[in-house]
Amino acid sequence: MSDHLGELIEPLSLAEKGRTLTGQLPLSRLDRLCQSLQNGKGGVDVSLHFDKDEVGQPRVMGRLAAVLQLQCQRCMQAMDMSVSVDVHLGIVRTQKQAESLPDNYDPLLISDEPMTAADIVEDELILALPLVALHEMKDCPAADARVGQNEQDEVAPQRENPFAVLAELKKEHND
Repeated sequence: MSDHLGELIEPLSLAEKGRTLTGQLPLSRLDRLCQSLQNGKGGVDVSLHFDKDEVGQPRVMGRLAAVLQLQCQRCMQAMDMSVSVDVHLGIVRTQKQAESLPDNYDPLLISDEPMTAADIVEDELILALPLVALHEMKDCPAADARVGQNEQDEVAPQRENPFAVLAELKKEHND
């Protein structure tokens, strides 16, 4: 059964009922994620299926897709990065349960309080961000400047090392 992406959810209840949440969340609602973005324009397509696996473990399986605008750290210009995240979460209440989850699940630690679907989506997208955002070298405006710099380095005359005399003295002393 498919529901529109709602505000508050109770993951265990949704898993018991075998529910699916689909829809689009505006990126502007994901405050922590937006701190790493150039802007919060656009949205993330969300499909989250809540159920239990063959051994009875409540889980969330699904897919998130978005185009995030990051800042290239080479040229400091905006760049679009397509992100597609497969979600494999085991729903747990304690850290001990989280530690005993099979390796194919990441833990979704819940409490008695309802949570928002946006919290799950935001956490997964933050984990998908690259450590350093960089354009492909062929697409980066800074690549042209770097090529020009390399050509200048090749043309520049080699300066004499001011410490060459000291190196000679040290060599003579060791002989």
